[in-house]
Amino acid sequence: MGFFDSFSRRVCGLAALSASSWLFAEPGDYLGLDVLSARCGGTVSYGDGGRCGTVLGKDFELQCRLDDVCYCLNGVNVYGQCVVAGQPGRLRIGRDDWDRVIVPLLSPPTVAPPRRICVDPGHGGKDSGAKRAKGNLEEKNFNLDVAKRLEVLLKKREIEVILTRSDDRFITLEDRSAIANDAKCDLLISIHFNADESPQAEGMETYILPRQGHSSTARLNDPNADDKEFYVNNRHDEKNLYLAYCLQREMKGIRFAIDRGVRRARFRVVKNADCPAVLVECGFLTNSRESDRITDGNYRQAIADALCEGICTYGGLK
Repeated sequence: MGFFDSFSRRVCGLAALSASSWLFAEPGDYLGLDVLSARCGGTVSYGDGGRCGTVLGKDFELQCRLDDVCYCLNGVNVYGQCVVAGQPGRLRIGRDDWDRVIVPLLSPPTVAPPRRICVDPGHGGKDSGAKRAKGNLEEKNFNLDVAKRLEVLLKKREIEVILTRSDDRFITLEDRSAIANDAKCDLLISIHFNADESPQAEGMETYILPRQGHSSTARLNDPNADDKEFYVNNRHDEKNLYLAYCLQREMKGIRFAIDRGVRRARFRVVKNADCPAVLVECGFLTNSRESDRITDGNYRQAIADALCEGICTYGGLK
């Protein structure tokens, strides 16, 4: 598929360019921003004393920061797997991140329009998930509410929806992905709300499985960070990334939403899903401002709307 191709026509209006022309055949673990900008026919600039670099191409903008693993691609934060290296004014990014993170978003994989989607409301039953201190409200109920709102929207698009639970019951993490696999679903979307020891933490995150051999980029300490195994869901690495990017792009557009980026963690609910799968964290119940918004049904509807739009962008249904 051409550079941003169908994604670009719906979102950015980018020109066609072969995906292979973005890959580098030269040896070396890192690529200088000057090399990338020259290859892309763009320009490179620096800010913050040379610690923040920007590559501006004809149809895209990529920002990165020295000693960080997060890129900002066309306004959306995406975590890579390599720390940005070099020195102020001469930044270099990992070749693996360029080839396996950035290029797949500049030239997305070919995907068929999804016709059956598994929507997973996280937690349930004895597992309440995170809690909002004010009112002692439980995450599991917000997850189910957003899932049902999303179900309505997807059905209007003539997409079949499989809910892992439609009421307040406990389902194991392994059973959730098994439900998606048994129904031969095209996508798995697991819906959650977040919690943190710091009451200041806020924003939305979308998680996908790390590539084999790479560590987690989870916000919290991931007990599986050193897991280097290959999982069933690793078959869909590029599609996972593209789906997460589409969802995160839409969610960051919600009023007051903060973009915490596309991240990676070996959550059990996605590891064995035999289809593109993501886990979305739709905000922090432990942040008073954000939790006030989450308790508003109109805000939860906006989340469902954003998820539906992201799915449609991914599947070429817009």
